[in-house]
Formats: sequence, C-alpha cells, structure tokens
Amino acid sequence: MLDIDGTPNLVRNIRLMRDALGIRDVVIVIGHLGDTIREYLGDGSTYGVNIKYVENTELEKGLAYSVLLAKDYIDGDFCMILSDECYVDSNHEELRSFPHGDAIATCAVMREDDPELIRRNYSVEVDGRRIVQLVEKPKEVHNDLLGTGTFVFRPRIFHLLEKAFVENDMQYVDFVTFINDLIQNGERALCFNLTGSYANINNRDSLQLARYHERSKSFEQKTISLVIYSEGDEKDVAFTIKRYRGVERIERIYVVVPHDNRIEDLASECGAEIIRCPPEIQLYGEKLKYAMECAAGDVLILTEADYSFSSGDVAKLLSYLPEADMVVGTRTTRQLIEQGSTMRGVVRMANVFLAKLLEVLWWKYEARLTDVGCTFRAIWRTTFLSVRQRLATRGPEFATEMIIEVLAGRGRVIEIPVNYFNRSQSMHRKYQNIGTFFRILRLIVRKRLGGLVGKKRTKEASLLRTSTDHPHTAWPAEQRPSSARDDLPTRGSKPR
Repeated sequence: MLDIDGTPNLVRNIRLMRDALGIRDVVIVIGHLGDTIREYLGDGSTYGVNIKYVENTELEKGLAYSVLLAKDYIDGDFCMILSDECYVDSNHEELRSFPHGDAIATCAVMREDDPELIRRNYSVEVDGRRIVQLVEKPKEVHNDLLGTGTFVFRPRIFHLLEKAFVENDMQYVDFVTFINDLIQNGERALCFNLTGSYANINNRDSLQLARYHERSKSFEQKTISLVIYSEGDEKDVAFTIKRYRGVERIERIYVVVPHDNRIEDLASECGAEIIRCPPEIQLYGEKLKYAMECAAGDVLILTEADYSFSSGDVAKLLSYLPEADMVVGTRTTRQLIEQGSTMRGVVRMANVFLAKLLEVLWWKYEARLTDVGCTFRAIWRTTFLSVRQRLATRGPEFATEMIIEVLAGRGRVIEIPVNYFNRSQSMHRKYQNIGTFFRILRLIVRKRLGGLVGKKRTKEASLLRTSTDHPHTAWPAEQRPSSARDDLPTRGSKPR
C-alpha cells in the first residue's frame, strides 16, 4: 500500500490487471493489517473490479500457502501478481495472446544486466520458451533473465500445492522451489518476456526505485509551481518574481502574504498569484502550509520573497527530484554564502549542529544533512499530501518538521548546496535568534522521543508487509470477460 507517485502500489496492480488483462474478478490474500486493506479497497467497485478477500492467519507458511488459500475462489486459469512488485510501462497485455498451451505455469521474466538483482529474486533458465530450471536467490547467475512475481497458472496448481504441503507436514514451502520441482518432475512451464521498468519493493531503496521509474517517465510533463514566502514588506519582491519568471520549467508563481501586507498589489502586477492568509495565520510555518494547500502543481518549489536564493539553483533541485520525495537546499556551504551574510560563524555552526543531531537520531533513514531550516526546497505534491496531517508546528521549526515527517513516512530527502544571499531583514529580525534554535531543538527531541508511537503509526499508515503479506490478484476463468477467456486457455481446452 505504499504509494508510487500518489497511488498505492496494490491499486496500481489492480488497475494493471483490469486494463491490460481485462480482469474483473480479483482475489486478495491478506494477513497483517488486512482489515485496513479491506477497508481501503472495499468491494472493488471504485476500481471497476469485484474483490474477494482471503485471510492468511499462518503467514509463517509463506507465499505458497497464501496461493493455496485462494483455491475455493478460482476454478479456471488465473493470473497472479505479487503486491510488492511495481511495473511501469510494461507489456502485460501481451499475456492475453501468449500461447500458454498445456503449461502448468507461465512465469514472467525481465531482461536484467545486473546479476546482483537476479540473486535477490530468482533466476530462470530456458530452452526457447520452455523453462528448464528456476532457482530462488541463486548464488550463480547464468543469463540475464530476472524472475518476477507475475504468473499465469492452471487451476490444478492447487492440487499440487496441497500435495506439497502434506508431504512437508504442512510446514513452509518455498513457492519458486515448488514450481521448479514440478518442472523437474515433467510439468511444462513457459517463459514470458516482460518489457518496461520493474521494482521488487522490499526496502527503502527499492521503494525509491519504483517511484523513480514512475516519476522519471513523465517528469517533463509534470507541472511545477513556485511558492514565494513573504513577511509582507519585502521591497524587492518584483525583482524576485522577475528572476524566477526566467526559469522555463516554472509554470505558476504564487506569493503567500499575511492578511495585512504592503506587497500584494505589486506582486500581482508582476503576474504572481496571491495567496492571502486569514488573519489568524501569521507565522512562517502555518503560512507555508496554507500556501502549499492552496497552490496547484505536481511539484512545489518553496523560496523567499527577498531573493535570498538564486533562481539558477531551481535546476539543481529539479535534477534530483525524480530520485527523491523532497530535495532541500543547504545554506552552509562556505563557497556559496554571500559575503556579509548572517549565515556565518555561530549561526552556521548552530544550523549544522541541529542538522547533524537530526541525522544521528534518524540515522537508519539515511538522510545526510547540514541545514534543517532552509526554505528553498522542492517537494512532490503527493509527498506533501501524505504528511500534511502530521505537520503541526506553526513557526520556523516547520521546515525541520517537513524533513522529519517525510523521512518518517519512508520518504527520501536529498540535500544539495545552494547559493545563499540572506537579504531579508524581516526574516532575520523575526526568526534568526536563539529562540528559533531552541524551538527546532525541542521539536527534534520531541519527535524522536515520540518515535515508538510514531513508528507504530507510520507502519499502520504504510500497510506494506513485503515479507509476510502477499495479496494476489486472480481471475477465475468462468468469470473472466470474454476477451480474456478467448485469449487464455481454460481447463479442458486444447493447447494452442
């Protein structure tokens, strides 16, 4: 259920089977947090399918047992896709016309030139289309075929699974090894070549790889908006808008202003869209949050009205964004700090200290930070929406809270050096003080001390259990739409 560019991966796979394979009847095997999955997906009518749920209460028996539990709901050939696998621009639709013949199974593979990725999954050795051997997590790799979690099975696979569990005293049965044993005992299995991009989501890195595949394929078509934060009295706001207007990728520019301000008309004359905060919204954090909720765009870039940050650095943010959920600037790179800036000496050391404290306390999230208070950043709208309800601070610590909550939500934050001019006297007077330091420090400590509760909350929100839950999607042959039934053989049909 972890989202890939705003859509849970399980939903993506349901849509894949519906649109590419014509499937309308879906069986999902659920385990831990299954009720949450059931509540989210319902009966499937929202997605144009009919969903039935089967609960696996013996997860230690593995994937093979989850497949076996679906037998009462399936009486014909069926397709299975593992819920933790993400496909982008694949050719699954060709499975419908593939000559499955009398094969007990068709296993989908992808070409992969990295042997290590094959070692993490399973290898496939073939003779033409026919599979001669499957090896789960092989030590030796002999070709470039990576086994995926897409299969098409004959219904008699259930009888063979039952037999395998009985012979193993109803203990764990490795699914890939089970299929390989069938092949070695004379059963026929075929290999189908998938194209497109693929990720087996079993850790943070593979989750980011899946997001990268989805985001990068259409990144040039994503809409990008700029949100300019103001205190309401910046005289150089027109200059700032003009400079950012020169950035080709930015389609819309918003200026967020307090209810009482002196720059609204000027900013509007320069072509910016004005986000005027209600009287009760007055501080840095709450104004930025309000602006991001109001602004449109697939990507939101945040900056300040006094041109503290160079428009030329927008390209830096965007170049890393397909590989991250949020890209933040750092104002602590000495060579990029304007002479005379207040980001020097003790102020710079304080920012670095807070960043390193956050980095150490959230070490396993692999963030590398030197600045936690920089406004200049780019964030996917879907990422912002996923953490919005957990952003509770109102003041300057909001920038830090954004980083913490994106990390806590299994997101990736990348920090890059940016030019820093520090021209805003209003921001300096209001927020660059010892009080801000302690507000951020308290936030970091409070968030970390609440980590045990937060960890449980994050897991429940994420739902993904790649090592134990294996929701599968399947079609019973008699309930398939005619187009699918014509293309895939049913029980008793002649090989084609």
